Parts: sequence; structure tokens; C-alpha cells
Amino acid sequence: MLLQSLGVPGERIPLDLNLQMGLYRSVLANRRVLVVLDNVLDVAHVRPLLPSGHDCHALVTSRDTLTGLVVREGAARISLDILPAAESLELLAVHLGRDRVDAELGGAEELAELCAHLPLALRIAAANLAARPAQSLAGTVAELGGTDLLARLQVVGDPESAVAAAFDLSYRSLSVEAQRLFRLLGVIPGPEASREAAAVLLGRELSAPVLELDELLAAHLLSEPILGRYRSHDLLALYAKQLADTEPQETREPALHRLLSWYLLSLDAANRIIMPNGWVLFPDEFPLTGSPQTFSGPHDAQAWLAAEHANLITAAIHVSEYGPAPFAWHLAHALRANFDAHRSAGGALAASQAGLRAAEARDHPLGRGMCHMCFGFIAMDIGDLDAALEEFNSAKIQFDRIGFARGLAAAWNDSAEVCTRSGRIVEALHHASTALTFHTDYAPSRAVHHANLAEIFRIQGNYTASQRHAQEALALAAGNGNPQTAAVAKRVAGMTHLAMGQLVPAEELLSEGRAAAEVVGSQNNLYDALSALALLCVRAGRVAEALNWIEPLQDLLDLGTPGFAPEDLAETAIVETYLAANRIHHAIEFGATGLARRVAAGHGLTVTRLRVVLGRAHAAAGDFVAARSLWEAALPHTIEESLPERADIEGLLADLQNCAGAE
Repeated sequence: MLLQSLGVPGERIPLDLNLQMGLYRSVLANRRVLVVLDNVLDVAHVRPLLPSGHDCHALVTSRDTLTGLVVREGAARISLDILPAAESLELLAVHLGRDRVDAELGGAEELAELCAHLPLALRIAAANLAARPAQSLAGTVAELGGTDLLARLQVVGDPESAVAAAFDLSYRSLSVEAQRLFRLLGVIPGPEASREAAAVLLGRELSAPVLELDELLAAHLLSEPILGRYRSHDLLALYAKQLADTEPQETREPALHRLLSWYLLSLDAANRIIMPNGWVLFPDEFPLTGSPQTFSGPHDAQAWLAAEHANLITAAIHVSEYGPAPFAWHLAHALRANFDAHRSAGGALAASQAGLRAAEARDHPLGRGMCHMCFGFIAMDIGDLDAALEEFNSAKIQFDRIGFARGLAAAWNDSAEVCTRSGRIVEALHHASTALTFHTDYAPSRAVHHANLAEIFRIQGNYTASQRHAQEALALAAGNGNPQTAAVAKRVAGMTHLAMGQLVPAEELLSEGRAAAEVVGSQNNLYDALSALALLCVRAGRVAEALNWIEPLQDLLDLGTPGFAPEDLAETAIVETYLAANRIHHAIEFGATGLARRVAAGHGLTVTRLRVVLGRAHAAAGDFVAARSLWEAALPHTIEESLPERADIEGLLADLQNCAGAE
């Protein structure tokens, strides 16, 4: 037919394909022709039709990348992605009319999103809408969203003009192994996959090559927006999930179990490097399989957590509904240490809620306790300390039901941190002391427990007890060899020396703590270290150095980065530094803003510290009325909790009284 359309009589057309190709090219040799070859299956499909004349060109469209044409024929490849949102609306306007689209712009935007901005899907939806002029775009969105979307995205009466038919064409062109991988990718609950995840799904070693990914990329069934990260647009993802559902249960379930096992094992490996106190528990109900991701260091582990965060959250939510349910609470609990570092539109809350629903449905004490721990961390992160304490108390009840000592130790310790932040120091000491009564041979946890006790005793002015527990924390951190644990222990020990006026050992420990925080890449630990070093330099009279430390500290504050230390000294350190630098106006302005924020958050200890130093700033400015008001507001808390600042405040107030009497 093609040769005849070019004017070759039928009797001149040879039967042999190679001879037909030669005739085709000779006919075009002296012509100026553009040959359009649409929807080409593969290189073998198109190569016989490529013209050879100097003035002849071919425009080839295909879902395949046709790399062979690039290599052998020197073809120029142009890859087209899904349409930008604005172009999707323009395509709808072309088919439906500008007025109809503008009249329902919101519906048009939802329709474009539902069609994944895929031109074929948009044209089909628009064609069906054009045949129903009375139908609203919002109505079509509701219809498509409540049905089998792929089945509905076809032209009525023409099943070949369908999105699924186009996908089928690409899928059938794949090798058997690539088809298998594409089906298994549909098992993943999250939005994308790494090369390692693909290997896990196929049951291979993590380091094994996955050449099938290249085949899926060539067929445009996957994209690689970031090197090593693979995803499909929403319609292709739906197509993959539908194919996954055709897999036998004995194939699909083990693949999902391998993936979930890899997630948990890798979370444990990452936490052991960057947050060892964020221990991971493994399901008793079934054994995990495979090996964890290996990490070269803290930054590598953090990068993996950031890349996989959306997948991990989605997986926890998915298994809470579809099973296996224990993974829901185990994933949520394993993620709790990273919630503040990887906030994502309530993802942490959604995962924890899903895990708790699954655990409560089965009255699983361990699962319920773990999820209450998650809620406690989330509440601390958003500044609701009363809710945090309530959640940790709920966790204690569940852990106590099964005598889970490690969980009880963690819940009591976290309760101590909440009470310290809120300024209830006597209560904090009770919680922290109780935490140590539960035996746990996990060194990072015990190191943090001793560090918290050292901090509480220092706040109370009991430096002997503070030193004893600080030394325990240092010894456990040294034996553990983890820089994150070392950062905590060295900061706490250094602050005890600073409180005792021992500046040389204090500086050595605090500097080592900052270095450890930088090694682990923890902005939270760095926040605490910078606060401590600024205070050290102020007390040592090195004001210029203190000003250098508070500059990055203010950047962290502006970013909303919290510290790990229950005793938050950042704003106090900044106000003291400004005061020592005689920048009184800055001290008052910054201190007033910080005080208002901490009062609203219920951070009682920080509030008291800020009132004391802010009062000093006002006194330096000659505003003794403001100074008195701040000190009088701070005094009751120091009396109630027997804090050493009581004597300082009473002395300051007495000096004011004496000055007033002398006048």
C-alpha cells in the first residue's frame, strides 16, 4: 500500500521484503519527503521504513525510546513528558471550547489532574465530554473518580481508542522479566521505587543489577526524575497496580513482605547511625527477610531517609488497612525519631494514626504503646507538652500490660524530657530516675537516660549527682562509638563543668560535642551545641566568639529547628551574648519575642531563664520597672522547684530595693 501510494504500479512491487525496502528507498531518493511514522512499536518495526535520500526525513513517534535508531541511524531523540498544568487546560479548551473550560476552571483543573496530564487521557475525556454538552466538568470528575478510571478513559464505541490500550501495547512489547518487574512495582504502596527496591521485589540481592528498569524506561512505563529513583504518573501507576492484582497471592504477598522487611531493616540501620536512641523493634509475628540498605555514614543514611520518607509513610498507612497489620505500627514507631527532620503535610500523624487503628483493632499492647510513643513525639514537636505527657503515660500502660521493660524505660525517660521542658523539674527527676530502674542493655538508651538525669540534677544545682550521671553517659557513649550519642553526652558533661565554673574542661567537652554533631549531620544536636558554646564564651568574656556562635544558631531558630536537649538554652544564650556585647536594644527585642513564644509553648524552664536575663537587659537600659516585673514573675517558679536561680533573683530584687531606698 505504501509503495502504491508513492506511485509504484502493483505489478512492479516485489514479494521479497528486502527488495521492497530497496525499491521504497530508490523511489524516495530524489524526492523531498517527510515520512511520519506514528506509534512505532520498536526499532525493528520502523527501520525498514526509514528513507535514505538527502531531502527525505522521518518523524517517528513511539512510547519506546528507540535507542537503536539513535546509535545506528543518528536519530535525534526528543523526549516528551506529561503536559504542564497550563497546557493541559489549553488542550481541554481546544476540544471543549474556551468558554466551557473558563466557566468551570476548578473542574477542568481536577479533570486534568485525574488524567495525570496525559494528552491521550485528556483527549479521550474531552471527546466524551464534547458528546455530552449538558454534562458538567465537575460531574465528569465525580464519575471518573468513583469508577475504574482506566476502563472509563476510552472513547465510547471504540475500545482501541483507550488509555489502557496504549499502555497494553507498551507492556506487551516488554520481555517476560520486565513485565514481571512492572507488575511487582504495582505492589509498592508508595509513589516511587529505588533500584534496590526493585531488586528486593524480584527477590535478588541488593547489589544485583536490575536491567529490566532500563527496559521499562525505554518503553516509557517508568521515568527517572532523580538518578536511581523511578516512578510512573498516576494512570500508569494505576495500570501497574491492576496488573499486580492479577499476580497469584503466593507471588504478590511474599514480594510485599520482602519490601516491608527491607524498609524496617534499613530504618534500623539508619537509626543506629544517626539516632541510635530511636531503636527499632522487629515483628514477633513473622520473621523479616533479606538484608538492610548499607550506609557509608550519617549523611548517606539521612539521604536515604529523606528519599524514602513518603514511601515509608504510605506503606504504614497501606498495611494498616490491607495488611500485614503489624508492619503498620512497627513502621510508624521506627520513623518516630525522624518525624521532626522529615515533616511532610501531616504524614507522621497519618502513619501513627493508622498504626494505632490497626493495633487497637487487635488490642495489641506493644503496637498500641509504640504508636502512643509516636503521638508523644509529634505532640512535643508541635509544642503541646500536656498532650505529649498524656501520650507517654498511655504508652506506659500498654507496655506494662506485657512487662516490656525497654518500652517502659523509654516512656518514663521521654516523660522526664517533657517535664523538664515545661519546668516541672521535681516531677522530671521522678520520671528520669524511674526510667533507669528498668533494665535495658541497649547502651544508647541508657546513655541518654543518664544524660537526662545529669541535666536535671544540674538544673537543680546538685552538681555532684550531675557529674556522676554525666560520667556514666560519657562512658556508655564511648563504648557505643556513635557520634550522635557522643554529642549528647559531651554537651551534658560540658554544661555541668560550665555550671561549676570549670571553663577549661567545659570548653573541651562542648567543642567535642559540636564536632560530633557535625559528623552526624544533626541540625538538632548542632542547635544544642551552639547554644552551649555561646554561653561558655560569654562566661569566659570572649564576646566576639559568642557573637560568631549565635549567628548560625539564629538561622536554625528561624528554620524552626528544635534542639534535642530538654533544657532549651538557645534564646537565653543569644540574649546573654547581646547583653555582654552591650547591644542592649537587640537583647531586649530578641528576648521579648522569644519570651512570648516560649510562654505560648508552655516551656516553663526556658521562660524562667529568659525572664531573668531579659530583666538584666532592661536594668542595663535603665528600665528598672520592667526588670522588676520580669524578675518577680520568674521568682515563684524557682521557689516551687527549688532552683538555684532563686538566690540570684532575690539578690537582684534586693539590689533594686536598696537603690530605691538610697534615692
